[in-house]
Amino acid sequence: MPVKIGASYVSEVAAEYAKTERKKREEAESSNEKSSVLSKLQEKFPGLSITIGTKPFSGAGKSNLSISPKILKEMEKDPEKREEYEALIYDVANLSGSDWARGRKLKSHGVIIGDDGGLRGWSISEYDDGNRRHVSPLDRNDKKSWFDKMLGNFSKKKKSSRLKEEQEKLLERRREAAKIEISKEGKAKLEAEKEKSNSLSFADVNELSKYLFQNYDVVKGGMANISSKYLRDSLKDSDKLSSLLENLSAADKSLRENQGKVGFQGMKITIDEKGEVTMESSSGRVGFNGEKIKRIIAAAATRDDMRIAIKLLEEDIEELENGLKNNMCDEAEVQKAKDMMSEAKQKMSSLPDRAPTLEEQTALSVNMVV
Repeated sequence: MPVKIGASYVSEVAAEYAKTERKKREEAESSNEKSSVLSKLQEKFPGLSITIGTKPFSGAGKSNLSISPKILKEMEKDPEKREEYEALIYDVANLSGSDWARGRKLKSHGVIIGDDGGLRGWSISEYDDGNRRHVSPLDRNDKKSWFDKMLGNFSKKKKSSRLKEEQEKLLERRREAAKIEISKEGKAKLEAEKEKSNSLSFADVNELSKYLFQNYDVVKGGMANISSKYLRDSLKDSDKLSSLLENLSAADKSLRENQGKVGFQGMKITIDEKGEVTMESSSGRVGFNGEKIKRIIAAAATRDDMRIAIKLLEEDIEELENGLKNNMCDEAEVQKAKDMMSEAKQKMSSLPDRAPTLEEQTALSVNMVV
């Protein structure tokens, strides 16, 4: 069932996501780890091209979101508004091209959150006689206009006899596979997957999405972009449902393996309407290259000279400590800079507190630019 947060109808899974993110944000703010709303949204939804503005046709590809600067300010100041719009953006991020196409051949599309918080969807479609542009309002506070139309809130249905037949076929194939000589570990995994898939039943896409949010880290973390058409198909096809769960399990395993590696920043898994899977990961590192500062320390002839080196080291240490918090370096890199800081301060106490000579200034300047 859709949930109303503020003035917007969103899916239950989006509402849970926004609440979880709000709790994380409040904990981070209490620890003085703040950053801009826009940069945080870009981190959380790497599959969306998020920009500031309210003009249609302002992006390429099929995953664009433009946000009014006024709304970004509201999100910065009001936790309730931020929770509402993050939930809304979560649902926008999980719309697939087929949700927009309606039988058309799309070149690009996107969503705009305007100054008043209203939604508009835009698209550029390709026809034989050229491209056509289309803009339409999406009333986020109207359940029928937004949630039913774009997100497919299906009424509850009993499982069809066809689905039961498909499940029986799948069960039989797995029984046959179990006859093959495999390891004990492989048999246990096969049995677990069989029991898991056959015991699941979902009334609608929203119920399935909620289950995925609760059981898979890549979904809970906003790293999975799954076609809503494929979700709908999975309700009726047990093979597709089984494949969906197995792919998400594999993505979770990859996430766990990479989370402990220095430089890992995140990953994105995309499952299109045919069930084709694409996984991407992002990384970034910062390191301490102290050769230049080491030369400055060696050339410093006065305390003022050494203060320059100390100032540069302070900037490097701040950058490295931020990198450590964001998994972009390890403690060893931070310690290198701190060790050099200790060396600089120790040498400073032995230097004269006077103005440098012209020769000393020249030597320092050379080492600062080399």
